[in-house]
Amino acid sequence: MAAHWVKTLRTLSRYDLTGAYRTYQPGDWFQANNQEMLELLSRGIIQTNTLDIKQNFAGQDLGVSARGGTVPVDSFTSYGLKVQFTDGFALPWERTALWNAKFAMTTEGIALGLIRVDGRDEEPTWEMAAMLADRDRMARDIGTDAEKARTLEVLGDLRLPVYETGILWVRRTEATEEVIQLWRAEVKAGADERHAFLRTIYTHRVMLCTLPADWIGQWTRG
Repeated sequence: MAAHWVKTLRTLSRYDLTGAYRTYQPGDWFQANNQEMLELLSRGIIQTNTLDIKQNFAGQDLGVSARGGTVPVDSFTSYGLKVQFTDGFALPWERTALWNAKFAMTTEGIALGLIRVDGRDEEPTWEMAAMLADRDRMARDIGTDAEKARTLEVLGDLRLPVYETGILWVRRTEATEEVIQLWRAEVKAGADERHAFLRTIYTHRVMLCTLPADWIGQWTRG
């Protein structure tokens, strides 16, 4: 199981990796496994060791499939991540970040999302990870009337949380390849990508990890 050195930003009590219960003060460093690290990051309790995150990717088959915008290629390669400029709907690696680079996202944030879909260590074995677009926004609040009507027809309800499709983290499996292919076909046909994503994931079995809105840093969609 992968373990990472992290620094606590406030007083924290937890069981360490040996099972001992300890209290840490701000500035203390400790080791956390993938799942705990990502959960504490989402709550703003810890900072990560960038070098440790980079080492986690050594020799792994993973990268960033980017569409639009300007991509800091050097910062990704320094993490051991490959970069491919595509339409953003392909899975060329075992783990791929599908990123619409028109929207700002830190390299570290993208890297940490790829850890979330690492199938080697953690249970449950997530195949995809996606952030909520907003804490309160639902499918009924976005898109055209036609898109809402189509989603209602397919899923039977518009009281569904909306995912931020500008950044998705995906582990390549038969299920995710099918989901991404079907999602791509809908978007290419002119569908709203967020509605199309909902219609696809709710009608196909895939292990999706739902992350809080603005999971890593600020995310702004126009």
